[in-house]
Amino acid sequence: MAEVQVQAQAQGDASLGSRILVPDGVSEAKAYARGMLKRLTLEEKVLLLTGADSWRTNAIPRLGISKMKTSDGPVGVRGGLFADGVKDASLPTGVALAATWDHSVIRKVSQVLVAEAKSKVDVLLGPTGWLQVCLPTTPLGGRNFKAYSEDPFLTGKLAATYINTIQAAGIGACIKHFAANDQETRQFFIDEYIPDRALREIHLQPSQIAIRDSNPWTLMTAYNKINGTFCSAHAQLLQAILRGEWGWDGTVMSDWFGTNTIVPSVKAGTGKSAIPDWKEGTERAEDLPEHREVLRHCGAEAMVLLKNKEALLPLKDLSDKSVAFIGPNAIRSVATGGGSSNLEPHYRTTPVESFRIEAAKLHPGVKVVAAPEILAHRYLPLIDPSVMKNPETGTSGFTISFWNNTSHEGETLLTESRPSSYLICYDGLPPELTTGERYSYRAKTIVTPKTSGIHQFSLSSCGPGKLLINGQTLIDIQRRWWSPKSSLFMSYGSPEERDEFYMEAGISYELVLESISRETKPYQITYTGELEREEVQDGGRIGFLEQPPDDQTLLHEATELAQASDFVVIVVGRDADWETETSDMETLQLPRDSDTLIAAVVATNPNTVVVNQTSSPITMPWINEVPAIVQAWYLGQEQGNCLADVLLGNLNPCEKLPITFPRRIEDNPSYDKFPGGNDRVQYGEGIFAGYRYYDHRKIEPLFPFGAGLSYTAYEYSNIRLSSSVLACGDDEGPNELMSWSMSLISGIRRERRSYNST
Repeated sequence: MAEVQVQAQAQGDASLGSRILVPDGVSEAKAYARGMLKRLTLEEKVLLLTGADSWRTNAIPRLGISKMKTSDGPVGVRGGLFADGVKDASLPTGVALAATWDHSVIRKVSQVLVAEAKSKVDVLLGPTGWLQVCLPTTPLGGRNFKAYSEDPFLTGKLAATYINTIQAAGIGACIKHFAANDQETRQFFIDEYIPDRALREIHLQPSQIAIRDSNPWTLMTAYNKINGTFCSAHAQLLQAILRGEWGWDGTVMSDWFGTNTIVPSVKAGTGKSAIPDWKEGTERAEDLPEHREVLRHCGAEAMVLLKNKEALLPLKDLSDKSVAFIGPNAIRSVATGGGSSNLEPHYRTTPVESFRIEAAKLHPGVKVVAAPEILAHRYLPLIDPSVMKNPETGTSGFTISFWNNTSHEGETLLTESRPSSYLICYDGLPPELTTGERYSYRAKTIVTPKTSGIHQFSLSSCGPGKLLINGQTLIDIQRRWWSPKSSLFMSYGSPEERDEFYMEAGISYELVLESISRETKPYQITYTGELEREEVQDGGRIGFLEQPPDDQTLLHEATELAQASDFVVIVVGRDADWETETSDMETLQLPRDSDTLIAAVVATNPNTVVVNQTSSPITMPWINEVPAIVQAWYLGQEQGNCLADVLLGNLNPCEKLPITFPRRIEDNPSYDKFPGGNDRVQYGEGIFAGYRYYDHRKIEPLFPFGAGLSYTAYEYSNIRLSSSVLACGDDEGPNELMSWSMSLISGIRRERRSYNST
């Protein structure tokens, strides 16, 4: 036992004195917790079941129980601010890491998370590393980028490696969401009817494997209902299965604002934990060279080579040749998906710039050119930092002032600077603004456009919001609690409204957002019934786009550039606007005119490589014409460097798809069920989820689960319980040998095969 000094309060327990013994081992910790539990009053016990703020548990000072700070993950440790906080390492997403099928990759990336956690969240014990083990039941799921795989065995085994690595360093891992948080559409209300066999064999299996093989500190319940009961109050899941059958004795917590009932949830075992002897340090950025190297290598290893006709890749003999980069994601950085995983990376890399740098090292005289950006945004882009200036500091960004009234009058409570036009008012506010009463704010910046023309502005706000240019109202959004909502601000923002304004290049314009915090829905507290769900999301998002050429002009410029180049790399995909928490996608098609762009370019230049940046499958109407296709996922801050390494052959892509790419959405087992109706969705496919369904129905997908090529060839031999694999091509590279099991004799319907070898 370790001794810790604490300050006893006047009402404290005199028997404790001023010293508390803090346990070193697990058994001592349990005994310590039981002893502390006897000393807690009823009010203190209830406090420990709730949060003090967005990221911290409540403290019980008289017993030496301090707050514990948590943070979202696992694509990076954001720290204690949802926006505009300390910069973080941006990691490859879950599905990208699963594409490596490699436990050593999971360990290396998890070790970067450990270092980030200790620098931002908890100097002693660390934060909770949130790990999603739900399966991507529908390829349209907005949060699929966080999930590992459609296969429960692969998901569970990789999750266990992540948890063991994190917790070996004293960082608590939280496995989520328990269970089947598979869609974002109506996720707070949807009732999933899942047959018991499918629930156990498919949807609970990842958690069961991870808990058996790693024993995470905590588990987070899902928002949804399963078979009529909210997961946070589901006694069968939390008591009979989790505690009883699996014997797990860790802490169960709800998702944020996800305790849908009070008494039933507590009875089912949902609560939060507090850790003694915890001290909150100052957050700091840890941008280390060794972390950069790990993320670059692991990210490159995650890319999957789907097609490579006539060995177009890797691109070789480029000296005095030209390579054109075209597409919506070619000249910008798309690091990850959207929602609670939002963070600002230490730095960003873009496909064209990274390729230009790396190609020049290998091929003197190579010319790398880029077409103008072809937009595929869902929302108008945020204001370019280079054209806005904070009027108070002179740096890029906004100055924002707050009042504890709805009139923008009187003494300001807080004035601060914000670097982005995504003005999130969610955390970091003073107590005077978090009482539940409505407040107002005014944000100002100076915009100096680079070009003259009719430019576009947009606004989304959680409460009423007004956008003014030089004092003239451009957009005025009036909102009540029942007003329509969008995917912005975790689904509490208004639908985006747009307008135009003529501006001249080099002339400065004052841009002001005046807004009032969101009106919440009136509700009554019930201790046994279902609660209304209300978060504290607030803020405004301002988009800005200087007058662009029309789509036909951009398409013409792209095809002209392609025709004049020796090779073309088209980088398409989605971004955090499309693949995001709180919003599912409507189609497997690429955004806007991406398919038209690819078809036109490859018709002009057959030496074309298509790089796709998504975490979910896409349709490929151009697949027969395109000779090379790379699935690049979202790889964090090293995205551009990873892609350059694969295209140039610095690293041999040998990875495999952890999900199935169907030829069309109608082939997916969720097609006729997702997203359900009347807040109910049937899991009618039963145990035939993911690749099991395609096998069972004998449907040929576009690319099957486990598909992936390499720059080399392999020869297998001695395949028994163990095997020898010899690389017999010219390029080096690892190879994942997959094994499957099947039941030859069974009295019940079973899948034709299941993966079981990672």
